[in-house]
Amino acid sequence: MNTHVARPAAKQLAYQLYARVLHPELFDTRAARVVEKDSYRLEIRICEAGHVVELHRNGGVTSEINIDRSMELPKRGRCLSVKLNAGRDVSAQPFPDLSFQASTQIETLDAEVFERLTAEFRDDAHRATLFHSFASTNRMRPEPLSLLATECTPHTVVLHAFHTFPDDLAVIRTQSLYEF
Repeated sequence: MNTHVARPAAKQLAYQLYARVLHPELFDTRAARVVEKDSYRLEIRICEAGHVVELHRNGGVTSEINIDRSMELPKRGRCLSVKLNAGRDVSAQPFPDLSFQASTQIETLDAEVFERLTAEFRDDAHRATLFHSFASTNRMRPEPLSLLATECTPHTVVLHAFHTFPDDLAVIRTQSLYEF
């Protein structure tokens, strides 16, 4: 069993949105799930740096990702890209009938609070749309976790994502809103 974890440092990440599909082989997927509704399909994947979410609707696809900034991705179709080193609110209109808004935050905590929060995320795993626990690289710290929760209606998708980075004692939180 491979226990190597290549999770980058939390402050090395970028949050990006594309108006296109990105090749799945660009990301080392650890967990995946598909959510289907009448007018759209949501493909959710957890990878080392965070998540990849594809919204398929009316023949168009948007791809939302958390990624290591050192990884080079195509510029074609990129609607936005921000560093995940502070709290940000962003928005884009990837297609005429789709608006996108997101809020990103990185929070560094003291060790006790970080461990308590990690335990709470682990307890919430059964309610999550998708959850993954990575192998720990430090036996003195909790394992890295990723938890994604979705709220889907016929005209909106809300995605709450939480990713823990024990080596940095950091939590990255993103909330995305797709409206059509």
